[in-house]
Amino acid sequence: MIKEIVLWLKNNKVRIIEFEENKINVITGDSGTGKSVIIDIIDYCFFASKTKIPQEKINENISWYGLKFYINDKEYLIARGALTENRKVSSMYYFSPIGEVPQEPFQNISDTELKNVIEKEFSIDSNVVIPYSGRNLKAGSKISLRYFFMFNTQSGDTIDHSEVFFDKQNDEKYSEALHRIFDLATGIDSVKNILIKEKISNLEKDIVRLERQKTAVEKEKNAFDANLREIVRKAKEFDLITNESRSLDNDVVNLKMIISNATSINTSDNLKQLEKLQKKKNELRFNIRSYSKFMDEYNNYIHLKSTTFESLKPLEYLNEKFGELIQHPDLSVLMDILDKEMRKIKNELTDKRPFDMNLVGDIKKLKSELESIQKEIDKLPIRKKSFNSEVEKFIFIGEIKAKLELYANGEQKDFSENDLQKKQEELDQLKSVLENEIVDRELVIRLLEELIQKYLIESSNALGIYEGYQPVFDYRKKVLQLKKPGSLVPSIVGSSSNHMFMHICFMLGLHELIIKQQAPFVPSFLILDQPSRPYYGEDRKRKDDKKSWSQIPQDDRTKITVAFTVLNDFITRINQEYNHSFQMIIFEHIPQTIWEEANLINVNLVDNEFKNGNALIPESMI
Repeated sequence: MIKEIVLWLKNNKVRIIEFEENKINVITGDSGTGKSVIIDIIDYCFFASKTKIPQEKINENISWYGLKFYINDKEYLIARGALTENRKVSSMYYFSPIGEVPQEPFQNISDTELKNVIEKEFSIDSNVVIPYSGRNLKAGSKISLRYFFMFNTQSGDTIDHSEVFFDKQNDEKYSEALHRIFDLATGIDSVKNILIKEKISNLEKDIVRLERQKTAVEKEKNAFDANLREIVRKAKEFDLITNESRSLDNDVVNLKMIISNATSINTSDNLKQLEKLQKKKNELRFNIRSYSKFMDEYNNYIHLKSTTFESLKPLEYLNEKFGELIQHPDLSVLMDILDKEMRKIKNELTDKRPFDMNLVGDIKKLKSELESIQKEIDKLPIRKKSFNSEVEKFIFIGEIKAKLELYANGEQKDFSENDLQKKQEELDQLKSVLENEIVDRELVIRLLEELIQKYLIESSNALGIYEGYQPVFDYRKKVLQLKKPGSLVPSIVGSSSNHMFMHICFMLGLHELIIKQQAPFVPSFLILDQPSRPYYGEDRKRKDDKKSWSQIPQDDRTKITVAFTVLNDFITRINQEYNHSFQMIIFEHIPQTIWEEANLINVNLVDNEFKNGNALIPESMI
């Protein structure tokens, strides 16, 4: 319960506004007197990082803002320094654990220390955490007590809004927070369940990790086994280990013995003889290829010689027919010279060979020798694969050593099936406990709608055509809708008056649900900023255009009376049916006669009406 708003003015005067418990505390009066600023002052004292407290008339005259309140049978006072000249929030806090109002506050506590004290009283500790993350909120981070105040206020921008039912929804952080704390605030979920869910989430992550580890270990072991079996197969093919073993473990032992005795390994005589014959075989093949290539080149040479002879035939013809063609002494001399040169070239091409060798015979001899070598190779009793050299053998032994070392490391990564089984059993046990503890969300939402329905019935005279309509709470959007009985879909509700009544009925049903559920996080007070706003037709940009009470139609006055009657009866119901305290603070323009004529016993006029110089900061105090 909020007991007092305390303002320390710069002129050393102190302004105190008192509120009563189990009452509708009405601050009424003219516009521009600072009534609505009280919401901002309460928010500011509870650690706001930004505020709408106006500089003019308010902050320019105040040095400290203070709030005295009761909680858990304790009386506390919090004071916070005024905004700086550039409108930065103050980091100076004063705290009295006995609710003492000092003549002038001074900083005696840090905001962190003060939060720890206040959060404890609001049942918030390190276990009250954000259940799942968003763009601005991280899963597992501590929930701020400020988020729960969204259930305690209906500002002027919200109270008759057609689509928004909670304050600060234009702030993405608070919008995310609403969806994450709603279940906690209404008792659908509990801190115990959040802790269980967190353990379940961690266990599920551990199980997934262990199962992946198990799969990886099995895959790695299979890969090692496949590699080992391949090495064993090759070792047997090369006759390094016996072929009689059928056990992989025995084969591994034999491979290890090969590694330890690698320096004393000698190749067999057959392998040495084979290596010698293979080398001779390769040499013969090389020679045969070389001779054959040379023979091809020689054949090309013979063909070229033949072509050359053909090119000389025209000269022979000219020599034979010269006498018949031309008779000239000089030409005769030239023809004799050419004839001699031709005969000389012909003798050179015909009588001389470029070399003396029998290529065909040599190739035949080489092939015969190659055939003999192959017969020698075939005679050798070689049943296994062989190495071309000793170097290859030791390279292979090094490969065996590397694979065996990998296999040994792989064996050290054996998976503990017992750990996985224990975590699975713990997970099943926690899920069983959670099933017994958790409240069916749909049942709670139906209960909320039943409670809201009760207040809608009480407001039926003010709902017009929507009288008798049923509430539908959209859990996903956190908004209230109305639907006609028998209809499948909600209606589109018109009129700001109906929206205002929907907000009031929703908030009253919500707080009754919280009290019924004994949820500890939302304090039992409600602040409403001018429920009569739809009837005054107040233009938010031109405050001076507001209607006076005498200009309000009787029908609208009746609706205002209905609204206050519903609020008045709520206080009585909570006190009597639940033996629980509740407090309301309402900022209004209506006159005191509205509740006096309706005999609303739970309505209390705070201070005097804010008019004729009286205000949040009276003119007499400045």
